[in-house]
Amino acid sequence: MIKNKSFLVLIALSFLEVFDFLVIIGQKERNLEEANEILDKYPLIDGHNDLPHMIRTNFENQFDQFDLNDMKESLNKLNKSDVITHTDIKRMKEGKLRGQFWAIYASCESNAKDAIRRHLEQIDVVYRYIEQYSDFFKLVTKSEDIMKAFKDKKFISLLGLESGHAIDSSLAILRMFYALGVRYMTLTHNCNVPWATNNLVDRLSNASAYGGLTQFGRKVISEMNRLGMMVDLSHVSHQTMLDALEESKAPVIFSHSSVYALCNHTRNVRDDVLLKLKENNGIIMINLYNGFIKPNNEVPTMDDIIAHFNYVKNLIGVDYIGIGADFDGVSSTPPDVEDVSKYPELFAALRENKWTEKELAQIASQNIIRVLTDNEIYAKSQEHLEPIDDIIDQKDLGDLYSECRTSF
Repeated sequence: MIKNKSFLVLIALSFLEVFDFLVIIGQKERNLEEANEILDKYPLIDGHNDLPHMIRTNFENQFDQFDLNDMKESLNKLNKSDVITHTDIKRMKEGKLRGQFWAIYASCESNAKDAIRRHLEQIDVVYRYIEQYSDFFKLVTKSEDIMKAFKDKKFISLLGLESGHAIDSSLAILRMFYALGVRYMTLTHNCNVPWATNNLVDRLSNASAYGGLTQFGRKVISEMNRLGMMVDLSHVSHQTMLDALEESKAPVIFSHSSVYALCNHTRNVRDDVLLKLKENNGIIMINLYNGFIKPNNEVPTMDDIIAHFNYVKNLIGVDYIGIGADFDGVSSTPPDVEDVSKYPELFAALRENKWTEKELAQIASQNIIRVLTDNEIYAKSQEHLEPIDDIIDQKDLGDLYSECRTSF
């Protein structure tokens, strides 16, 4: 009799375990359904994607060498199946990605050499695939056109200039990039420019000796504000972050950075900066690169990713959060969000963490649209001002930059 009771208890416990498992599975499926519904209602606009650089690196910008509908197959045809690819039209549709700031990037080796040429060529790449796949893409340069493109079922394509060395310390060149459609500029990449320091100096024991923005750097911020070009502080040093937040009269962005308190990489954002970001009314767009989510080469889980979103939400609020995954610009991504097809899974996990539809709509696009709009509004208020004509002090350029110049 006792054996029979024990057997019945075991059966009952097993049944409860199966029932609990089915409940969990059912809830996950509902979360994913809700995530897909939300992403159908509100455009998801990612802050940073390096597809143009991926095309340059693997196809030398030769458009007859790839089909943007399926980049995996394009690489296979060139016997490059081992190359990492995160982005193509097929996967953008699967992931319900509806908009993207395309990164216009050239590496630091071009700094003080052919940086302008290389950045212009990358803008040409974006222009060309927008034209070649015009049934899918649409170039957008104004916040008011974002929702129009979304309603027209077009993929919202915006331009972000990732490297401050692209302007060769010239406000005139900055203005030309704006005229070409660039709507944010990252002040530095992983190298200093004559007017701002990058994040790598923060790894040095005497980081404070390097400073942040110079006086000319502050002029760059002022001219970006006058134009309506968002100031992007991903990649810059801690001091440059603080200086830019002090100088900028319009909201700034971190187009692809995560939380320093959870992963102490110098590319991530410290709490003191996050608090000032809130005062500035800006936005941090969470980066999904493994090394910015989890330290010590650990592979991040979905819980690790969600922790960065929750941390910022708890510290400064949901109004200042977006997503800047850095796809096609990084060597490793979390298994749960490995490429652009996996955004619904990310939103389902946030839903599981009690994020509301309103909050998910905000991080999908409403926050970054608000920041872009605020930059446009400030620029409108400055229309009476003439362009800033300041020239960088030749002493600040140093030999590296001066030797390639024939004039100021």
